[in-house]
Amino acid sequence: MKFRKILFLGAVLCMSSIAFAQNSECDADISVYREAFKQWDGKASTANPVMISAWRKVFLNCPGYKERTLTDGTKIVNNALIRGTKDEALKEKYIDTLVMVYETRIQYFPKTKAGDQVGNIKGRMGLDLMGFPSRMEQAYNALKDAIDLDGNNSNYAFIDGYFSTTINMVKAGKLDESAILDEYSRLMDIVDFNINKYTEEGNEKLLNSYTATKGNLEGGVQPYANCEDLVRIYQKKFDADPDNVELLNKIATVLAARNCDKSDLYLAVAIKLHKLNPSPESAYFIGKRYLVDQEYSKAISYLLEATKSSDTKSAEQAYKYLAQIMLKEGKGEQGRAYARKAIELDKTDGEPYMIIGYLYASAGKDCNENPLHAKAVLWAAVDKFQKAKEVDPSIAAKANEMIRDYSKMFPTSEDAFFYNVFEGDTYEVGCWINETTKARFSNN
Repeated sequence: MKFRKILFLGAVLCMSSIAFAQNSECDADISVYREAFKQWDGKASTANPVMISAWRKVFLNCPGYKERTLTDGTKIVNNALIRGTKDEALKEKYIDTLVMVYETRIQYFPKTKAGDQVGNIKGRMGLDLMGFPSRMEQAYNALKDAIDLDGNNSNYAFIDGYFSTTINMVKAGKLDESAILDEYSRLMDIVDFNINKYTEEGNEKLLNSYTATKGNLEGGVQPYANCEDLVRIYQKKFDADPDNVELLNKIATVLAARNCDKSDLYLAVAIKLHKLNPSPESAYFIGKRYLVDQEYSKAISYLLEATKSSDTKSAEQAYKYLAQIMLKEGKGEQGRAYARKAIELDKTDGEPYMIIGYLYASAGKDCNENPLHAKAVLWAAVDKFQKAKEVDPSIAAKANEMIRDYSKMFPTSEDAFFYNVFEGDTYEVGCWINETTKARFSNN
């Protein structure tokens, strides 16, 4: 028995000696490659062969010894080996090595103190592989795995990359076109979750990153997401969970943003949303739909309710819609009142001024106490178009078009002569308008 114990102890000591020797050898090689790695600027042309050779020894002999060996390895293989050769066959072998390094990291270091990191490693591998057209499908699969594993915790860069590779897979005929729309919906859920999260946390850097990703998703889906496609996707979701207020808000928002509010689905969602959780926001969705259908009497009550929204942008838009309805119904003074309410909420938006301009321009038939006055309303209208582009340069082109068109309809100097009005005179436009303006004449 004593002999066996001695034999066992000897075996243990032998194994420990071997492990110690192996670790010592690894430490020596790590020291060699790390010293060169620190001096390396990441360019293939300046990669030290000694660094590459020493790193390769560590990777082959003790891949699970230090995780840093594998994170350094992805940079060495990618920048020094792959980008350092023009031999396409050799490059493909190096790409295989790159994949092997990532997979080895997953094998030996799937977790950190913070938790599971397989999704993160998969995502980084996918982003690297995106740089090689021959590995498109591998990149797609790696990034898909990353999103599937991490869900709402998915890195914004992986979301961007995954959606881009999904589109490329569709273009290559490897996925059905519906995959773009299906993944768009799923990824937007993740992005919205993170936007809300980092808004609450006040993390501006990550908030901006996920907001930019949202814009990239919307831009990428644009060529594929017509109203018919969106209705097809969201009809299934609505039918499966018609009482989910969060889902209903999302469907209504997406359809409205893509001008799909003429669909039956949009109206059904809006009405259901208002029934389940009546609010200015749900009223807004219904009011907009009835406005599209030109059912103005129905739209007005909902839009008036929508003006009470805590969301300033929605409330302002509701006031603008009400002003537009009044324009169509010939109720100029009431329309102006709504437009002025919109201006109070956003003084940088030129659209309410444009609406007032249209209201004034259409007032000639009512404000026609004399032929000059019937045309003088156009002076007041052009003043509003001018104001619109001053506060909001983004609509300058439209405002200039209206100024040009309506200026052609100004009264002539002969028209004004009989009323003792001359170019540049101050003129009071009465009726319900009650604006002070300057006399200007048409040369037509």
